[in-house]
Amino acid sequence: MKGAEEGYINKLKNKLFGLLCEREKNRDWEKFLDAILIELYGYEDSQKTIDYYILYYKLSSLRYLKYEYFRSTIFDCMNLLGKTNELF
Repeated sequence: MKGAEEGYINKLKNKLFGLLCEREKNRDWEKFLDAILIELYGYEDSQKTIDYYILYYKLSSLRYLKYEYFRSTIFDCMNLLGKTNELF
C-alpha cells in the first residue's frame, strides 16, 4: 500500500470512530455520516473496488440500525479498512 493510501485509510478509520463517538454522545451523528458518504461518493467509478462498495453500502445502512448493530457495523467497516490493500 502506498503512503498516501495508507494515510487516507487511517484517516477514514478515525472518522468512523468519531462517528461512533458522536452517536454515543447523542450528538448530530447523521451529519457526520453524511459527510463521510459524500466523501466516498466522490470517487471515480474506475477507482472503486468490491471492498469500496461493501464499505459504502454498510455505511449507508447505519442510519436505520439500532445502536448495537450500528456499533458492530462500524467495527466491521474498520476491520475491512484494516485488511484491504486496495480499497479504492
